[in-house]
This record gives sequence, structure tokens and C-alpha cells, in this order.
Amino acid sequence: MMKRSLILLLIFVSFLQPSFAQQYKEGIVNRRFDLFQIGDTVKVVGVKTNDITGRIQYAIKVPYQTVLVNMDRVDLLPDDFSYWDNLWFDNRAIDVADKGWESKNRELLSIEAMEYADEIKQNNLLFEDELLYDYLYQLIFKIHPNYLIKDKNRVFHIIIIKSTEPTYFSFENGMIVLTTGAIASANTEQELVNMLAESVANIVLDHNLINLNHAIRAENRAKTWGNIAAFASAAVMAYNGERNGVYYSFDDALNIGLAASYLTYENLQRIGANYNQKQLELTRQASQIFWENNSHYFTKDRSQFIALTSNAVSYTAWQEFHSKNYEYALKLAEKLESMGMAMAEEYLLLSKLYRKLGNDLDSNLQALEYIKNAKSMDDGRIIDLDLEEGLIYFRMEDYNNASKAFHQYKEQLLSLDDSDQRVKTDLKFINQLLHRFQMNDESTIGLTKD
Repeated sequence: MMKRSLILLLIFVSFLQPSFAQQYKEGIVNRRFDLFQIGDTVKVVGVKTNDITGRIQYAIKVPYQTVLVNMDRVDLLPDDFSYWDNLWFDNRAIDVADKGWESKNRELLSIEAMEYADEIKQNNLLFEDELLYDYLYQLIFKIHPNYLIKDKNRVFHIIIIKSTEPTYFSFENGMIVLTTGAIASANTEQELVNMLAESVANIVLDHNLINLNHAIRAENRAKTWGNIAAFASAAVMAYNGERNGVYYSFDDALNIGLAASYLTYENLQRIGANYNQKQLELTRQASQIFWENNSHYFTKDRSQFIALTSNAVSYTAWQEFHSKNYEYALKLAEKLESMGMAMAEEYLLLSKLYRKLGNDLDSNLQALEYIKNAKSMDDGRIIDLDLEEGLIYFRMEDYNNASKAFHQYKEQLLSLDDSDQRVKTDLKFINQLLHRFQMNDESTIGLTKD
């Protein structure tokens, strides 16, 4: 039985009345054909390329049928079609005229979208950032401000999945899915607009519907979403041994594996989002043409853009760190630092990365400088700062400062709920370290530097 969430149901409201968008064009006959004389007004319901001659033909509606005529016989009248309406008309209108809207399969994809989004939310994979969502919707309104041409009026909706995979795709009902990894990979507003425009193109061109029809004919559809969550548990278990800072949610680290299970080829195939090469090329071309003609509407400079996407960048950097992709995590963290946007969390991450990627004096001193910056910005909630500082001093054989940092870390742990298993594990770790290296208090230790 399909799970329901009031919040998500509000997102997926679909209007039941016929689409407001005009679905045909009109033209004037300039050369006689079929039953039409020169000067007659005809209804053009689509465009098709002749398989034999390669010539472009218009599909003309006549009583009880549709006839194809070379486009040079009809002069189209001016219309109010938008760029996206014309894309639909040139590529999809004739199929709709021939086969109808295939509403049953469209509704199936709409249900899949609701279930998919609900599963993402139930499994804590939905990335929350109100400012980022608002920015994305602003971009969508600029890209495609009107209703989609569908069997029902559809508007665009966006969800962001917590995942390092730089993936984006869409559902037939207008829902666009972006991952934090995809957003973090964008360095300019243009790159993000291209992702959204490609997703819009997939929706306009009915690619999900086309692919679903192929999958149904091949009897090649994926498992139910409920089975996917169970299947993902093996991937999730791989992260059970990972130590995480108190501020960085342990569940978020586990979600790396779970999110990946919702982005597999098999599951994208289920929703028709396994776009083939021809479809990908068409959407990229559509996105490129859109940008060339509308770039002046998008005015955010790089600083503004990075600020708006910074939370996704930071989140992805931490996920990459826990996935051991240290070089890319460093690149993302330095993106924020270079723009003067790094916060205590990012400075802690930078310190950890410098410690992971080097052990010379310069890198250790830089790591300590990052900890200093983090502490100057922290409100006391990131207790891992003391641990990280102690580890750096320890590797530099500055045992007195290491001891002070480790004891401060222990005091912070003791102030937390000792019923939390993670706190117990961390206390055991720090007590073992202090005992074995004879760091009995902050000022007296058994180790000396030779």
C-alpha cells in the first residue's frame, strides 16, 4: 500500500482539468494538397521527418485522420508557443496526435514519483535547505514559467537527495531530482541552469514515458521501492564502523550507501530515467540553445552562486571525506574557503584532510591554523575540534599540547549523555589513549620528546 505524507502530497498536487497550453498550430496552404486549396487554414498537429526522403513534414488534421504534407506547402501562422512548447511540438506532438496521451502510463509514472519521494523522505535522504530550494525554484521559473503540455496541468517540483553521486533526473509529472553531489559539482550558475534545463527537456520530451513503454514491452521493470530499502542494508552496513564528529550526523554517513541504492541503473529504469545516448544528446542540445538565447536572465555572479549552494557543497565534502575520497573533499572544502565562506565545520574538515593527505611540518601547521579558525567560530558544539588538535600535536611530538587537547576533549565527552553508545565508544578511546601514553593530566605526561 502506498505510503502517504501530507507534506509530499501537497508537492504533487495535479490539476484535473485539460491543459491550458495550446496543442496545435495553424497554417495557410500555399500549394494545393489533398482536399485543401490555396488559402485554406489548416490545423497542424505535429512535425515528422520522412524516413525515406529526409524531408520535414507537417501532420495536418483532417476529418477522421491525419495526413502528412511537406512543410513547404503550408505557411505557419504566428503563435504564442514558448521555446519549450516548440520543442514539444517538433518532437512529441505527432505521437500524441496518433496515440493519444497514454494517460494510464503517465499516471503510473506519477504514482512512482510520489512513492519515490516518500521513500526518500522516510529514509532521511531528503536534503533540507530552504534558501537553496527557493533559489532552485527561482531558476525553474525563469527556465520554464508556464504549465507543461501534458494530459493534466503539471508544474515543476524539486527534491534534493543526500548523495555524492553527481546525478540529476526527472519524473514525467514534473518532479526534478538533484543530488547534493550534482549541486556541489557546479561552479557557476550556468552549470546549474544547464542541469535544470536538461531535466526540463526530459520532461517536455516525454523521455520517461517513452522509456517506460519500452520497459513494459520488455517486461523489464525493477523491484518495488520497499525492496530497495532492504536491498540497500548491505551497503549501509559497510559504514557501521565509521567514527564521526558529534556535529556530523552518523545517519548521514550511513545514508551514503542507502542513497546509492535509489540511484542505480535498475531503479532509474523503473521510472524511465535511464536516458539513452540519443535522448541525452537531444536534452543537452536543447539546454545549450536555451542558454544561448536566455543567459541574460541569469545574473548571479560566482560569489553569490557559491553562497546559495554552500550547504550542499559542505555536505558533499563531508560525505566524500567519509567515503575516503580525500582529494575531491579537499577541492570542495577549499571552494568555500577561497570564497571566504568556510565555517567552523569546513575548517575542521580542512584540518582533517590536511592530516590525511600529508605529514610534513607545513601541512601540520596549516592543519593547526584551520583548527584555530574553527575554534574562533565555534559555539562549543563541535567537540571534535579538541580531538583533532590533539592528534595534530601528537604527530608533531608536542605531547604537552596534545595532552591538554585530549583532556579538553574528554571533558566535553563527559558533559554529554553517557547513555549514547557513541559517547561511550569515544570515551573508551580517549581513556585508553590517555592511559597508555601516561597522559595522567593536562600538564604531566609520561612521554618525552627525545
